[in-house]
Parts: sequence; C-alpha cells; structure tokens
Amino acid sequence: MDTDTSLSALLRRVNHDPAQGLQAALDAVSGQPHPRVAAIAAHLSATKRDLWTRIAHATGTPTPPDDAGLHTFLTWEEEACAALSAAQLNVTVPPTDPASAGGEPPMTVAALLRLNAALTTGRAAQIRRLAAQPRIA
Repeated sequence: MDTDTSLSALLRRVNHDPAQGLQAALDAVSGQPHPRVAAIAAHLSATKRDLWTRIAHATGTPTPPDDAGLHTFLTWEEEACAALSAAQLNVTVPPTDPASAGGEPPMTVAALLRLNAALTTGRAAQIRRLAAQPRIA
C-alpha cells in the first residue's frame, strides 16, 4: 500500500538520486546542450505542474508555486507529497478534460504520483543519453 512516506521517498529518489535522478541528469549537461534537453525539461515541468494542480483541486491542498523553476519544483513536490494524508492519497482525480481523455480512466492521487515518478525516470534517462552525445558545431 502506498503511503505519503513511500511515495515521497520514491519522488525523492527519481528527482535527486545521485546516479539516476533527474537533477543529476540535468547537472550532467554541459557545454552546448542538445536542443531536446530544454524541450524535455520544459515538458516535464509543465506536466508536473499540471499534475500537482489537479491533485490540489481534488484534495484541497495548495497548488504549486507559479514562480518555481524545475529544480525548486522537485523539492516542492516531495514536500507536498509528504504532507498528503492516507485519505488524500486515495482521492480519485478525474482526467483533465474527460471529453478528450481518450478513455483515460480517473486515477487516485497515489496512482498519479507513481505515474509521475515513472515519467520523471524516463525523462531523466533521455536527458542522460542526450548529455552523453557529442555535439558537433
């Protein structure tokens, strides 16, 4: 069963693990980064912000700060997750737009947080691969 502690630890790991985390992947980008790195980071930031706004509306918790960059947002989401109660983790969050959800089922907060972690892991891997590619001017 998911708890605020286990989900917060999961987010902390996918965001800040020194070897595999998103922050480590972003920190590994140096010199002239691949143009897709910025696009991936922007997409991830927007996706996380949308997810947490949906969670906030469903649970009555604070929405993400508007002015937080991705690095600050990663820490904010870990703290926000840790503050969720067991009852809030079981709240069902409807799709953003049910008419265009393409059959996407409503999901619990806990399920959305696991999905968020999986998305973050995949995006971190993409950034690591792109950071390792040599850039030729």
